[in-house]
Amino acid sequence: MRWIAERWPMLVSIIAAFMVIGLIYVTAEGRPDLAYIEGKVRDGLAPIYGAVSGVTGFFRHWVNTIRNYSRLEQENAELLQEIELMKRKLAALQYMEEENARLREELGFYQSNSEPPVAAEIIARSPSNWFDKIIINRGTAHGVEPGAPVVAPAGVVGRIYNVTERTAEVMLIVDDRSAFGAKVLRSGAPVLIEGTGQGNRLRLKPLIKEMDIEIGDEIVTSSMSAVFPDGLPVGKVVDIDRGEYGLMLTAEVVPHADLARVERVYILR
Repeated sequence: MRWIAERWPMLVSIIAAFMVIGLIYVTAEGRPDLAYIEGKVRDGLAPIYGAVSGVTGFFRHWVNTIRNYSRLEQENAELLQEIELMKRKLAALQYMEEENARLREELGFYQSNSEPPVAAEIIARSPSNWFDKIIINRGTAHGVEPGAPVVAPAGVVGRIYNVTERTAEVMLIVDDRSAFGAKVLRSGAPVLIEGTGQGNRLRLKPLIKEMDIEIGDEIVTSSMSAVFPDGLPVGKVVDIDRGEYGLMLTAEVVPHADLARVERVYILR
């Protein structure tokens, strides 16, 4: 009560002002002309009207902005989910296409051989050098014998080195103990292919003096090979070293079969 008693003049003024404003709005409705006092009051309150209108517009703008942001955030989350779903579908489709291509390649490989080869999965690799040897899950119980050629649809892989009842060790063609006869597909020139023991590379040595060979030439197995049948893909010539005075020619060949990544091979019988 004391607070009201001390401030009653101000409260009376505020109440009177609101009553005047209310009276103006009530009596001014529907009248084209305003009384002198009504006009003065409205003119005096014009800045307040503008300020209130500006504040109201500001808050309305931010409310709409927040609503739009929330809506856009939700739409963005939904779009991200759709993109992730499409990525998974695309990855699955690419895998199916790759698997389909591999199966078609293997089917063609099967059909090109008079006697079906023995398919095998690689179950182990040399821990010290992946280009040294591999272990496959086929052995004598499946008709696998030592010395049998091992190939992939892309090209030759190696030969059976030793065998057990259920497994076999394959010496890869890049092993430094490996050597077999081959030929340049373009010219028919006979060559010897040796393993280097240094990664996915082969060494080519000519077997004739006048050697017709170029970078990019395809190398295939020849009938002179005691390991592989004639005409199997071996690799491509990527470098030629003719030696000093051109008297000693050697070439570097990259195998067509990706020996570090191949997962399935075939033993020819």
